[in-house]
Amino acid sequence: MTDEKPNSTSCGCTAEAVQNHFRIAGVEFLKGLRLLLDTSIEGLEPKPKTGSKITVE
Repeated sequence: MTDEKPNSTSCGCTAEAVQNHFRIAGVEFLKGLRLLLDTSIEGLEPKPKTGSKITVE
């Protein structure tokens, strides 16, 4: 029998480290999705109208 921890693999990764990695990756994926959605929404919203110049006598 080896001295490995019960939740480790041959690479030394623990189950907790793997879970943490995937949790962080999931958060980053959702942030990227939010950025894509925000960009798409900005493209669909009407642009605010700006004033036009007039000459005053």
